[in-house]
Parts: sequence; structure tokens; C-alpha cells
Amino acid sequence: MPRLTPFPAPTALPDLHGTATLAAAEAVLAQLSGRAPLRIDSVSVTDGPLVRYALAPDIEAMRANRGLMEDVVMAALAAPVAAGMLDLPQVAGGRDAHALLDAALTEPEEREVLDAYLLVLTARTRAQLRRAWAEIGVVAAGLREHGTLDAQDVQHRMACAQGIRGTLLN
Repeated sequence: MPRLTPFPAPTALPDLHGTATLAAAEAVLAQLSGRAPLRIDSVSVTDGPLVRYALAPDIEAMRANRGLMEDVVMAALAAPVAAGMLDLPQVAGGRDAHALLDAALTEPEEREVLDAYLLVLTARTRAQLRRAWAEIGVVAAGLREHGTLDAQDVQHRMACAQGIRGTLLN
């Protein structure tokens, strides 16, 4: 009788739908803020989910402007939070929300509650993702179709999704 050899365990192929959704989540939250450090240059799923920003965040500006700091951290949290909402594996790369928040906080009292502050921003990010889910879905569909979108493509798809939602709700 011939000896059967087992096949190696199948390796998980990257899920294009999940990858596109995670990249779209970060891109949409960044675009919704309208702040300079969150202006995207492009979004791509060809080499894993990647959002390229036009500018790097300025830590000094984030220290001076609490709203800016929270928006930058929440955009960095978008992909990990969306992954948690969809039970998808976390993606590597992107901006590190914990490091951004840690660098922007200067007071020792704030640093003591950094993890709690990050938890609050995570909850706020989850709420924003739920509100913008239609836009995320439309941008993710564009990423699945084209692989890469520039800022103008993302804005156009977001406007289309908002127009459709406005038409359906009226």
C-alpha cells in the first residue's frame, strides 16, 4: 500500500475585501477630518493596506492643538479598530496611535492615564467608523477594483456615498 503524505497546512491568502476595507477606513476618517496632516496622497492595497499621507504629523502642532492631536490619533486607530469590528487580523504598518499620543502628551498627569485616553479615542473612532460605513464601503469597492486610489478618487467616492445616503434618507 502506498504511503500517503499529508499536505502542509494551507497558508491564508490575504483577503482583498478585508484589506481594502481596513485601508478605506483609515483613508475615510483621515479625509473626514480635513486637517493638513491627515490629507492623503494615495491609498493602496497592492502591497497590503497602505495609506500615504501628504504630510507627516507635526508633534509640536499636536501638543498645541488638542483637537488636531485627537484627529491624528483617531485616524491612526481607524484600521485596527475596523479590524476588531470585523474580526479581521490586525495589519502591520501605518501610524502608531500609541506612539503618536505618547509623543504629543507633555504633562506627567496625562501620561499616567495614556492608556485610558487611548481607550476613549478608540471608542470615539469606532463611533465615527459606524457613521461613515457607507463611505468606507464605497472607497473599499474602488480599492478592490483599481488597487490604488488617489486623494481625488477617495473624495469623489465619499461624495457619491454621501449623496446616495442623502437621497435614500429624504
